[in-house]
Amino acid sequence: MRNFHLDQMRVISCIMVIAIHVCNIYNRAFPDLSQIDYSIAAFINSFSRISVPIFFMVSGALMAGREPNIKKSLDRFLKYFIITIFWCAFYFLWTKLYLNDTYDFHDILTTPTSKHLWFLYALLSIYLALPLIQTLIRNLSDKILYYMLILFGISVFGGYILDFADISVQYPIAIISQNQYLLFFVLGYVLYNKKDKITEKTKYIGLVFAVCGVAVAVCTCVVSFIQNAHKDVFFQYRNPMLVLASISAFIIMLRFPKNIPQAWEKFVRHVSDNSFGIYVFHAVFLNVIDKEFIMYKVPAWFGILLFVTIIFILSDIFVNIFRKIKYINYFF
Repeated sequence: MRNFHLDQMRVISCIMVIAIHVCNIYNRAFPDLSQIDYSIAAFINSFSRISVPIFFMVSGALMAGREPNIKKSLDRFLKYFIITIFWCAFYFLWTKLYLNDTYDFHDILTTPTSKHLWFLYALLSIYLALPLIQTLIRNLSDKILYYMLILFGISVFGGYILDFADISVQYPIAIISQNQYLLFFVLGYVLYNKKDKITEKTKYIGLVFAVCGVAVAVCTCVVSFIQNAHKDVFFQYRNPMLVLASISAFIIMLRFPKNIPQAWEKFVRHVSDNSFGIYVFHAVFLNVIDKEFIMYKVPAWFGILLFVTIIFILSDIFVNIFRKIKYINYFF
């Protein structure tokens, strides 16, 4: 049975992912754009960064607690493995023929042919281990489950902090590793299934979200202005502030009113169904606009909204068409 709140999260996250990629073009153009434009892009980028964690958290909420089924999990893995190969091949040709860029296939296991496809790589690693994850989750007491999350936090955040000192960890915590995406996956299950036990008022959770989002943006701006170059270290999904912002946003969106306008509900259902296709295909329109126009020359306060809207609408239209074509719809 579909959950409207989770569908709504997919839609919001889908739009935010496009916003991240548009903002990245602005941010990476620094110092060739003003500090004001850079700051606007950095703030939008910062708050939009919750989108990827929420995608994983939604998947965890839906799948982590299910009865383990190896055949079903392998079928799911195989499906998305084929889809990943298709999109890697598509973007290899797209990059070569349209963007006139090269790609080294020696990097295929670490760097996809288009940067945004990393999400499929991370998803495949979780799908392959899904029966193990489900077995573990279903047999853990709440106390042990929370302990596991603490260990995840120590591993992920510890690794992030140690990177600043250029210190690497040779022997990670057994079973637990610096896998922030698995952390989000498990967090999604815990937050969704324990939501009734979260008694903090929404306004306080919203304050945490706002403070963390602003802190990430301010830190990014300060470091970038000092070094006169864009530094995105605070945009990493291992950043504790981004994790807290994502958790807060997830809880807040679970508490959105259930009585919503019919038009919004219809829109959410539609975009939620297209969200995967929009994610994998939107880079085409982003690449076209970026190549044909100097995007960051448009003031950030207007340009980011304009480009996000155009890319989202075009992606949704094309994905909607492709999903109606036999065989092609498999990849969307």
